[in-house]
Amino acid sequence: MKKITQHPVDYDQLMETFVAVFTEILDILKYNQTVDTQYYDSADVKRLLNISDSTLFRIRKSQHIPYIKIGKKIFYPKAFFNNTLKK
Repeated sequence: MKKITQHPVDYDQLMETFVAVFTEILDILKYNQTVDTQYYDSADVKRLLNISDSTLFRIRKSQHIPYIKIGKKIFYPKAFFNNTLKK
């Protein structure tokens, strides 16, 4: 049977590390909330235009709406909607 050895835990160091990691996570989340993205994803566009998946697909395939595809995800430029909806 293997003997388990326990190492003394420095709780102060562990707490400092935890606080540092937690602070970094909070900073990243705050930064992501303040950065305005330049693209909508499909869910955003469907909500914005109140349309279904199939309608968005037809609009995209008819080339009435610009988009870019990154991997399997499709993004739509916000500027297009801001300019189009202002008219």
